[in-house]
Amino acid sequence: MLYWPRNNWSDGDYLMPYNLDVNFAEGFSNTAQASMNFVNPTAFKLVIDSQKYKNAQFMAQTVALPDLQVQGAVYQTRNRNIIEAPDKIEYGMFDMTFLIDEYLLNYKEIHDWIVGLVTEKDEGVRKERDMVLQILSSHNNVIAELQFVNAIPINLSSLPFDVSSTDVIYLTANVTFQFDYFKFVTKGV
Repeated sequence: MLYWPRNNWSDGDYLMPYNLDVNFAEGFSNTAQASMNFVNPTAFKLVIDSQKYKNAQFMAQTVALPDLQVQGAVYQTRNRNIIEAPDKIEYGMFDMTFLIDEYLLNYKEIHDWIVGLVTEKDEGVRKERDMVLQILSSHNNVIAELQFVNAIPINLSSLPFDVSSTDVIYLTANVTFQFDYFKFVTKGV
């Protein structure tokens, strides 16, 4: 697991710690698939540090893959602005909705993580955790993994208890994670 201490970064020092070779040259690409299956939106599993946050990961109901955006610098001329090639990547937030167990253990894990971000001493304590979103095949085998590096929760929703409800609707909570970047971990294909 890669960990880059944030306090040692200067403005130009932070580079992506993995290399993704993208060939922009025209010509033949050998990445075509022989058969095409589509992604099942219900076939996923989120793995958060299973030693410390073992209850939150198994109750995930929805996750939203964050958006990815690049912007180029604007070169201003007298008659029009010219956009240069992009040089920075910006990631959106990672959102997850999860079912709350009756003892509130998974809610408490995320709650304590957020509280620990602002109350624990920073000396040698790693507060970030890597998370892995596993995409499953129709046979429930892991076929792709997306690793979210150095994730921390930054928002945890409220829990609306309501005695006037006539049907039992189990409580869910939303949590938003901030992270440094995400990358595809090569699997089967």
